[in-house]
Amino acid sequence: MADIIAESGLSAGAIYGHFASKSEIVTEVASRVVGARVDEAGILAAQDDLQPPAHLALMLMRGMLRDLGDAGMILQLWGEAVTDPTLKSLSTSVFQRLKDVYADYISLWHQRAHGESVDRANEIAASQVPLFVAVAQGFIVQSALVPGFDADTYFEAVMHHLPR
Repeated sequence: MADIIAESGLSAGAIYGHFASKSEIVTEVASRVVGARVDEAGILAAQDDLQPPAHLALMLMRGMLRDLGDAGMILQLWGEAVTDPTLKSLSTSVFQRLKDVYADYISLWHQRAHGESVDRANEIAASQVPLFVAVAQGFIVQSALVPGFDADTYFEAVMHHLPR
């Protein structure tokens, strides 16, 4: 909250004139950040030359960092979500939305790049989505907690090792 107050230039009381609670602020920010990522995924999926799903993973991670500036904020939110039902519900809905984005993109990619049927591509996507989610979660945890974390090296490994 101190960071939000400092960034906004408002007093603590004035912030709560716009939002009823910290959870409401977090929900608004999450909605905007995830909405922007979903929009970017749609643009990427609409391209004729569909990039491998690793490109989507990088785009989502980079966009998140661009919007939030600090992955530690997400990690802190996850920690609070363990005991705060509102934040847990928000986290669950964000994860589901991102899983859906990955599933749709990965399925489409397998259809185009490998000639898979829609049903088979959906099966493959369902099996690969947990991997892509874990890569993003690992990025968030490591960038928040590991001193000297090298995001570029992480991104290179993602591009090299994720399904293509």
